[in-house]
Amino acid sequence: MKNTFRQIFKGYFNFSKQDRSAVVALSVIIFLFLAGNIIVGKIELNPSSDFSAIIKAFEEWEKQTESENESRTLFHFNPNTITEEALDSFNMPAFIKRNMLSYRSAGGKFNKTEDVRRIYGMNDSIFSLIESYIRIPAAAIANNSEDEPGLKVAAKPTFQVFDPNTANKDELLNTGFNQFQASNLIKYRESGGSFSQPEDLLIIYGIDSVFYNSIKSFINVAELPEEVKVDKTVSIPIRIELNSADSLDLLQLNGIGPVYASRILKYRSLLGGFYGKHQLLEVYGFPEETYHAINENLTIDSLRVEKLRINFAGYAELIRHPYFEKRNVEAILNFRQNNGPFSSHEQLLTEGLIDTASFALIRPYITCR
Repeated sequence: MKNTFRQIFKGYFNFSKQDRSAVVALSVIIFLFLAGNIIVGKIELNPSSDFSAIIKAFEEWEKQTESENESRTLFHFNPNTITEEALDSFNMPAFIKRNMLSYRSAGGKFNKTEDVRRIYGMNDSIFSLIESYIRIPAAAIANNSEDEPGLKVAAKPTFQVFDPNTANKDELLNTGFNQFQASNLIKYRESGGSFSQPEDLLIIYGIDSVFYNSIKSFINVAELPEEVKVDKTVSIPIRIELNSADSLDLLQLNGIGPVYASRILKYRSLLGGFYGKHQLLEVYGFPEETYHAINENLTIDSLRVEKLRINFAGYAELIRHPYFEKRNVEAILNFRQNNGPFSSHEQLLTEGLIDTASFALIRPYITCR
């Protein structure tokens, strides 16, 4: 029995010369790894360079950049004469500012507001934000017109009292109207409309309460001649303010029944309020002919629009808004987590978090505060 056990033990632990060499080599390798781990752990790596000054300078640069972004704002400017220093404080993407200065250096001039749209990199969204701040004096246009026969010279800005029933397009532009607003007002008059009180301007598409409040001190509605006075026997059309109206108010409008009234209120809740009457066409199933029939009965108080705080809003709050898609929300939250809070609305566009069309829709509903 003992011999049997010994034979088994000897046979199990009997190694050939090659096996013994392999065991020795493996033991040496394990020993070297263990020794190397101990030695490396005790080595102190002293960097040859001190990066603390560089890190400190970078942090100061970030603080300065944030401060500069916060100081930028929108203000009236002449694109033909604004200095580089003044333009630097204007809230617009830096590459467009550089392109504007390069265009001027090459001899380019801006004869009218729409010419700024030609600057490389300028898109519809950015132009719509700055259009009302562009001021090109009539004197500059007159000088340019010497080289361009037939160029219409705009009236010199006076910002004087005007009558919306008689003012021409140039007078409206000089009072602060943009091209879109002035054209809509004139079209309204040409279709037979008139203004009996200053508040009537709110029925013009493109004129909201913010713009109206900025110009109402210049509005002087003269008494209408007898031939165009409103017939006192004819009922004055009702006006409904969309952001404060309830279902009973909406039911007074032609073509609006309980179903559409309910849909309008639900969509208004999802949006946070309407900033334009045209948004009614986004209501599910809302007929275009109904919209045109009630358009003149509607006004918009954009001050009632509820803003989304993109630096604090969570996923559920953002995705609830009709203008935000899932990929936009995820991109915004990821950017905020990796880069900190947004300093301006335009970062959504310049960082590629949202496309131009979506940005134009969502901008009235967001704030960085």
